[in-house]
Amino acid sequence: MSGTALYAVRGAVALLAGAATLLVFHHAVPGFVGEPRRPGSEGLSIAATLACVFLALALARVARPLYRRSLPLPANLDEVPGITGQRARNLEDDREGFTPALFGVTVAGAVALVTEDGGTRVVAAGVAAVGLLATVLCARWRARAVRGVAALHDRIGRVRGQGTRVRGEVLSVGHGSSWSYGGPVLTVTFRFETPAGPRTVTEELVTAPAHVPEVGGGVLVWYVGDGAEVHVEEDPDSPHEPGAAERYAEPETI
Repeated sequence: MSGTALYAVRGAVALLAGAATLLVFHHAVPGFVGEPRRPGSEGLSIAATLACVFLALALARVARPLYRRSLPLPANLDEVPGITGQRARNLEDDREGFTPALFGVTVAGAVALVTEDGGTRVVAAGVAAVGLLATVLCARWRARAVRGVAALHDRIGRVRGQGTRVRGEVLSVGHGSSWSYGGPVLTVTFRFETPAGPRTVTEELVTAPAHVPEVGGGVLVWYVGDGAEVHVEEDPDSPHEPGAAERYAEPETI
């Protein structure tokens, strides 16, 4: 039910964004490109445009809880601590409604390209082209983020929830130039024991800067089967790398 409502709200956001854009093309753009203003009440047009914009924003906020309710979340999601838990509980819903709005603007630009003329048509062509590119890029970014969250949820629910928990020994810790939620995105290689023998695995791990494990320390590992599939988290009892808080602090951005 929430999935159907979510698609309906997304469609309404697209329609409202498109309507606002068409009103701008019809009443505002001609004046900016040196063409005669179209007949009709300018005040009424501005009010209608603002109403469409505010309704689209309101519906985008409504879409966020609908999106959250539409996702099959693992039952043990709230048990995951630290930054790993923060990343898992961020469902990438803060931009819900943005892609439908871009799509609505793009369609409105295409419609204005047919219905308008002169300089307004040129502006419409630019809006349609830029809107299409922005919509595609936004949709691809959104899909990639959603797939990443879904994969993390799968590991948490299936591997962490049903797998075997052991302590892994840290063999190496690497860090490039990425941070997430203020913590460094680490590449950690660790060894752990399974009934089939020891396994050595390299996985991504995000911790607070001060909690980066030192080589020889430990991480918590859950695995299924022979250990080919794992979920890894920081071990609160592991010794931390000396000076990690300063060495792995995220640089300040201006």
